[in-house]
Amino acid sequence: MLSSVLLRMEEVRPLDATRSPVDLAVLAGSTLVLLGDSDTVAPVLASMIAGRRRPVSGRILVGEQLAEVGTREARDLVGMVDRECPLPPDVTVRAQLSLAAAAAGHRRSESAEIVRQTAAWCSLDEALDRRVGDLDEVDRYMVGFAAVCMSGPRLLVLQGPFPVEVHRLLSELCDGGCAVVVAVPGVEHAPRSADRIALCTATGVERVIRFQELVEACSDLTRITVRFLPSLPRPVMESLPGSRDIVAVEGGYSFHHGALSAAVTSLVNLARANSRTIVGLEMRPPSPSEIVFHLCALPDDGATDLFCPDDLDT
Repeated sequence: MLSSVLLRMEEVRPLDATRSPVDLAVLAGSTLVLLGDSDTVAPVLASMIAGRRRPVSGRILVGEQLAEVGTREARDLVGMVDRECPLPPDVTVRAQLSLAAAAAGHRRSESAEIVRQTAAWCSLDEALDRRVGDLDEVDRYMVGFAAVCMSGPRLLVLQGPFPVEVHRLLSELCDGGCAVVVAVPGVEHAPRSADRIALCTATGVERVIRFQELVEACSDLTRITVRFLPSLPRPVMESLPGSRDIVAVEGGYSFHHGALSAAVTSLVNLARANSRTIVGLEMRPPSPSEIVFHLCALPDDGATDLFCPDDLDT
């Protein structure tokens, strides 16, 4: 049996300046990442998918029956969690979730149990009787996330970044047949459950890649900075296997390496062999624009749509 398509974008132009229309499809049980900061169309597309904005042209369809976003049918299928969930600070978590349960149409007789189960799922069971304003930033976000999930959306849209605690929940939602779309400003915020990454620019979606392609690009582009005590001579640093683009920095060197774990192991061995101590080690992930530039210099394999034959369960 084929997996259901829960999101389809057809000839969507998010902005007047869009160079090429966006055509994407997302299956039930999968996650799409819109990678790009506020200067790109990533947050714009997320708002459009959630029905908060209209595209310049094209159609966005959601649900098994592919209802057009903005219609009453579509509104019942899509939930959106903002980066900062605005919640009244003086209500308790239990009251906030009970209100969300009522708004989602749950009967009063079942509401208490649904609130309890959802709170436990979001690790809020010990905070049910606390005021929202007294919670830390992570728990406040989890309350907003739990409230949106009360309606059981078939498609969940998130504006990132969001707490790492949410990653597990997104994976479980996908396991239950939900489709997830997240807009994040950097690769470090992308959930591991992501199936596809849409590389967004200021004018549209430049390319759609698989998660493994993103991992490989990040491995190639991540800049490693290491500092030694005492300082290490450059000729010795240049002997590090696999290192390239070595640049001297205060107390050490900055460089690229195609295999990050191997680079760390080699650095430790290099320091030990030369009686040095590593006093600083930093890895800076590439920006979305660096990833776009890097991947667009490679030949396109033509797989620009999320809906690929090997995504189908038979």
